[in-house]
Amino acid sequence: MRIVLHPEADREFAEAALYYETKRPGLGADFILAVDEAVADLRDFPYRWRIIEDGVRRGLIRRFPYAFYYWEKLAGEELEILSISHSKRHPLHWLGRYV
Repeated sequence: MRIVLHPEADREFAEAALYYETKRPGLGADFILAVDEAVADLRDFPYRWRIIEDGVRRGLIRRFPYAFYYWEKLAGEELEILSISHSKRHPLHWLGRYV
């Protein structure tokens, strides 16, 4: 199954990695690795996380207080990650990013 990032999710991901890197050298790379592992798990187990809203699922990033929101854009073929954001952020901020 193919996984794509919504442009806003890509921006959030880059900003979070940069933030962690400024807090401690190497921590940004650790964050990137944790997200990469979550995406690899998603590829193997796309239905692991429960649906929270209208077909959108919420998964967690290990070691970091971040969540990712995704949906099955093309049945059985493509998942789109709508957001990679801090867990304390408003949980429905990504509404409007999927059609």
